Amino acid sequence: MNQEPPEHSIPEEIPAMTLRGTVLFPKAMMPLRIFEERYKQMLSDVLNDHRMFAIVGERENVSEEEAVTEPPFGMATVGLIRVSKKNDDQTSFVLLQGLQRVKIREIVREEPYRMFRIQPFHTLVEPDQPVCRKEIIEQMEKNKALGGEVSDDILEYLRPMDDDIAFVDLVAFTLCKHVLRKQALLEVQRLGQRARMLLDDLKKENYKLELYKNMLGKQEDDGSLRN
Repeated sequence: MNQEPPEHSIPEEIPAMTLRGTVLFPKAMMPLRIFEERYKQMLSDVLNDHRMFAIVGERENVSEEEAVTEPPFGMATVGLIRVSKKNDDQTSFVLLQGLQRVKIREIVREEPYRMFRIQPFHTLVEPDQPVCRKEIIEQMEKNKALGGEVSDDILEYLRPMDDDIAFVDLVAFTLCKHVLRKQALLEVQRLGQRARMLLDDLKKENYKLELYKNMLGKQEDDGSLRN
């Protein structure tokens, strides 16, 4: 059983943005608009240091009392700032690239922005658990043919990727539209299991598209779509 090698030295304590409906994966690029005062301060601090902060999903199915505290999921991704540009209105555009999955151990502080104590969470690659890469690509091609989310640009970008971990993570980041499912994929440690979950999701989506296409075809045949 192998682990993905670490690429950057990530500190044990890291600033973080806690965001609803947002999941970042390693290798993925995420554009962000920084406008809250706390995050402006965070950005200024990390640009003068290691240029890293975490994107942490905010749990939504909680009570009103809990929601005020922005309750975080237990797994997040630390990202590296690749681009930072300050706008005339004092907001900033940031392009963040995911580096590493991390477990949230505790909230160290809340002010002036959140700091988390974290632990790296490495993907486990098991030789006896295939990544089913060929099947995933076939389902992506089928999705494109059925008029789904997959485009030629997506296929051209992802198909030649050599790194299986990056391939699975970027397909999940690009194509998974359900936040809770996306978070679940982020939290799976074994690459083979993560790939099978992704493949199942693609198959289900393509099945829905096929049903819809067949339904439209029948309506056209019986004249129900004619003027």
